[in-house]
Amino acid sequence: MGIIIDSIVMHQKFLNIYNQDFQCKTLNGSIEIKKLFVDKSGIITCFNKLINKDNAKNVCITKPRRFGKTSIGAMLVSYYSKGIDSKEIFDKLKVSKGISSKENINKLEREQYAEFQNKYHTLYFDFSYGVNDFNTLDDYLSSINQDLKRDIKKLYPDSDILEYYNDRIYKNLQNLYNEREEKFILIIDEWDHIISSKKFTYKDRNRYISFLQYLIKDRPYIAFTYMTGILPIAKQLSQSTLNCFNEYFIIKDKEYYKYFGFTSKEVRSLCENNKVITYKKLKNWYNGYKGPKGKKIFNTWSVCQALQKNTICNYWTNVGRFDELIKIINFNINGVKDDILELIRGKKLLINIRKYGAEDKQKELEKKNEEKSEDTKKKELYSEMVTYGFLTYYRGKISIPNKELLEKFKELLREQKDNMKYYYDMIENSDKMIKATLNKDTNKMCEILENSHMEKIVPTDKMDHGNLKRIIDFVYFNIRMKYEHREEINVGKGTADFIFKPKKKNETVIIIELKVDDSANAAIKQIHDKKYYHNLKKKGYTGNVLLIGLSYRNNSKTYRCKVEEYDCDLNQLSSSESSSESLNKRKNMLDHGISKKLKKE
Repeated sequence: MGIIIDSIVMHQKFLNIYNQDFQCKTLNGSIEIKKLFVDKSGIITCFNKLINKDNAKNVCITKPRRFGKTSIGAMLVSYYSKGIDSKEIFDKLKVSKGISSKENINKLEREQYAEFQNKYHTLYFDFSYGVNDFNTLDDYLSSINQDLKRDIKKLYPDSDILEYYNDRIYKNLQNLYNEREEKFILIIDEWDHIISSKKFTYKDRNRYISFLQYLIKDRPYIAFTYMTGILPIAKQLSQSTLNCFNEYFIIKDKEYYKYFGFTSKEVRSLCENNKVITYKKLKNWYNGYKGPKGKKIFNTWSVCQALQKNTICNYWTNVGRFDELIKIINFNINGVKDDILELIRGKKLLINIRKYGAEDKQKELEKKNEEKSEDTKKKELYSEMVTYGFLTYYRGKISIPNKELLEKFKELLREQKDNMKYYYDMIENSDKMIKATLNKDTNKMCEILENSHMEKIVPTDKMDHGNLKRIIDFVYFNIRMKYEHREEINVGKGTADFIFKPKKKNETVIIIELKVDDSANAAIKQIHDKKYYHNLKKKGYTGNVLLIGLSYRNNSKTYRCKVEEYDCDLNQLSSSESSSESLNKRKNMLDHGISKKLKKE
């Protein structure tokens, strides 16, 4: 076992992954130690069928960070390497039993399992490791070549190539093959790091691509290549320099998608009998990526972190610096700011994205001032965000995958003080309003309305029903995350101002009626008279129903609020109304705020 040949580091990584466990607090209150290892060895069965097949033996699979790409590489090193005895482990895994349900194919898979296990030396290259320690690309590649020489010397101390060792890696491997007829399994991790790194020039990156071509293309010493990273190879490179690869990437992978990230079935198994970290919680936070036919894919890293630390929270910071997203998003592109806000509100946007890959990174460096249309810029922007895993893409629509990423988008808004901080504050304010509404805290609701009024309405304007609706839409801006937002909807015997129906039908329905220069009681009475709650239960809504009457009076410039709560059978449970004492206090604060705003203007 060496540094590059039959890598001892990668074998140890596989052993660490295989032996991972976590503490599970079971439903009866006891502590159980469970294995965290998820068996992805079926991918080896797929790869065994490609070995030594000239038109199929080079595979490039690219995914966002922390979807288990390197873990697959570590498993391949452990399975194929001559210098590693891994039979005891792999005999327990899926690969040993075959993955096909057809008897004749399954028999072949089991035969290939035995045929190829520990039968090749592996070459493992991580083109991100240690790269910043070198001043030039040549120095970096020369260092790798010297590591390879030490491994060859250890493995073949009498080899003639040691005396005439070349400064090109591919020539040394070719000479070794000529001497020994030795074929290798080639595993390349972080293939795109040098392409993405600002350390290297445009010419350096092109030379690196040529290096990969010489290393891989049409080389008899390669039995199979697994190459992985974040960026796909992209069109031009795959048609010429690196056209030896069959390529699979985040938006086009029907073959291998289930081996990267965790499937719903795998996460359910990990959460089985777990009282603290349930599948439902993990699904809310870390699900959202889609495989073919909409099959759910979870972020591997975040699920493992949550289970091991017994805490559901945001682990994306540990996945990669989120300032990448800040650099990606150009808020000067027309419509992007509005799109991001809609995505944060839980909407899916119809966008025609394309494959974004290494060629695009090269073009960015080569043609910094290239003129592009706004549509082209947006398409490239969203394509890049999907490639890096900031957004997910399914059936022509982009969306924020899960709560973990949603929190990071909100953080992004907060940090962009010049042009997005206002929107972050709007979301935070909206979350407070939704919480106050569900808690039936009428005084707090009026306080938020009056503060928001000063943000949205010019002090000298007289409020009408239209302006009042603007305020309501503002304070409930973020309700679309969990509710279907309907405005002026025909229901019962009339037209309701707002009805918020929960996406989970066992949660609370919210019906809002507005009045200007009238009472909150009058608004509630109209809801009853017009029966805006008609047929909710028949439509499957089984949670409670909140009837909210909101009124604004121009003479006092104040809000009043009344909330009535009913169960799904329309039996009244409670009633609350904003108090006069709170009204006077808010009026004094409001008068002071309006005075300050008028002076400022």
